[in-house]
Amino acid sequence: MRCNQHPRLLNLLLAIWLSTVICTPSLAGDIALLSIGPRIGFGEKIPLFGKEAKYYFHLYDVAAVIKLPWSWPLGESMWSLETRLIASAGLLTGANDSGLMMTAVPALALSGWEGLVALDAGVGAGFFSNQTFGVQDFGGPVQIVATMGVRVNPFSHAYTGFRVQHFSDAGLYGSSSLGVDMYIAELGYRF
Repeated sequence: MRCNQHPRLLNLLLAIWLSTVICTPSLAGDIALLSIGPRIGFGEKIPLFGKEAKYYFHLYDVAAVIKLPWSWPLGESMWSLETRLIASAGLLTGANDSGLMMTAVPALALSGWEGLVALDAGVGAGFFSNQTFGVQDFGGPVQIVATMGVRVNPFSHAYTGFRVQHFSDAGLYGSSSLGVDMYIAELGYRF
């Protein structure tokens, strides 16, 4: 009986510790809209991840970056680790077909020099109104989205950036579906 209580106690202590670390008021700030702006992207047939795509794809969307409440300063440096949400909606085209693409991607961002530069990476979900482009089938309307990007804020209310974004079903809809790697240029307004 005593052996069975150890895992429960350990799980309880781990849950309390994790909740304390994540929800500590001194580490939490406000949720704020950081930026919004248009993006344009293109997809190559030869991917960084996954299988070769059947077509070239193009993306035209608007993305908003929302700062989430948790951030951590990295020692005495001018760098910090921040949590963000990247949300976007726009048009995906390929093989003379098009469809609405919406994404929500939680990300970790390494931000430095008072917000002048930020590197981010995250994994989230995407929704596609059309999952079939010519003979290329994404498998289903919900896709896993992985992204990595760099942003530079050269002026007080402007930013520019470059992002690599991969989306696929990771085999959830079967082994025959394909994903796409997108290379995205960003430009917009920073609040």
